[in-house]
Amino acid sequence: MELKNTKEIGNVGEDIAVKYLEDLGYILLERNWKPKRRGSGEIDIIMTKGVVIVFVEVKYRRQGCFGYSAHAISEHKKSKLYEVAEEYLVETRSNLNTECLFSAVLIDDSINCRDISFVENIFI
Repeated sequence: MELKNTKEIGNVGEDIAVKYLEDLGYILLERNWKPKRRGSGEIDIIMTKGVVIVFVEVKYRRQGCFGYSAHAISEHKKSKLYEVAEEYLVETRSNLNTECLFSAVLIDDSINCRDISFVENIFI
């Protein structure tokens, strides 16, 4: 299957990440969540495990195309993720003392294999 644009590629990566995390016991809350305020960003996946809300950035790369996924999460991206997560908590009227984690699923595909890494706290 030839993927034509970044949205299709992103959707494939998110499908893989959701399945991977569900297999680890996480429950999907939201996917591609955007705050009502325009232009403020998006969270790829929001999941929960127990009482913890987990905001997940997904990076999917086909090796040889734009480098490896681990290199794709910049400090600016982390900052935006944190800002949008705050908006999520406010908009959903969640308790602002709710325990939250900011994590990443890094997926590197090649012709011969798929490597998936789950970084449970990208702010460490």
